[in-house]
Amino acid sequence: MKTNSIYKSNEGKALIINHYDNLIKKWPVDREIINVNTSFGNTFIIASGDVGNKPIILLHGSSTNSVMWMGDIEKLSETYRVYAIDIIGEPGKSDENRPDMNGDHYGKWLDEVINALSIEKAIIIGNSLGGWMALKYATYKPEKVEKLVLLATSGITNGKMSFMFRVMPLMLLGEKGIDRLNQIVYGKEKIPEEALEFGKLIMKHYRPRMGSLPVLTDQELSKLTMPTLYMGGENDALLPTKKIADRISKLIPKGNITVLKNTGHVLINVVDDILIFLGG
Repeated sequence: MKTNSIYKSNEGKALIINHYDNLIKKWPVDREIINVNTSFGNTFIIASGDVGNKPIILLHGSSTNSVMWMGDIEKLSETYRVYAIDIIGEPGKSDENRPDMNGDHYGKWLDEVINALSIEKAIIIGNSLGGWMALKYATYKPEKVEKLVLLATSGITNGKMSFMFRVMPLMLLGEKGIDRLNQIVYGKEKIPEEALEFGKLIMKHYRPRMGSLPVLTDQELSKLTMPTLYMGGENDALLPTKKIADRISKLIPKGNITVLKNTGHVLINVVDDILIFLGG
């Protein structure tokens, strides 16, 4: 396996992709598989909903792929055309390429994808790393974003250093360390067993991105003039939700903020709130 692969071995990659394929077969609504060639590599997309409906772009979190949206896709696709995009350089079916996080590389990548889908303007929903991607695009091409939904998103403030200090020793403890790490990330949320198993498989065979994501400047965030919903858990172990909410309140004029009580980094069962915001 090439030394710069995002996977630890060819065998591990095959296990992840095979498991992913099996989960896609369980997609709860009709789906269309789309592959878009970009200058940054192939991008894999699962599309659902009537093609005549208003488009939504979904961007998943780190160390996962588009199956993280399986619990939301049925409701979202009732009234929208939904494109769940595998972020390049993550353990999905898009290219393994990871451009530099600084600059507009990811904004350009997503713009190529959106143009290939013949979308003039879209709603973008991003989770964690996907939220950072959504922010990068919305500041790169603000005129092409109708509304923005940021779920426990990175890039508005620095992450919590305490999380990194807790994670590093756990990475050396094998499956026990993975279980403990999941407890920290998921908090009190009850995660479906199938999702837990897939997450463990990915953590065992995948090389996650390391280091902090670049924080957007005041000037960049001031470009977000579209209606924006931010949702974060008050007990997020990775991100300082209150600081994020404060910065959004200060810099994003049409920012709507929801801080979820007794909730960590993983947000579950928030699709109804998102649909209320989108319909407003």
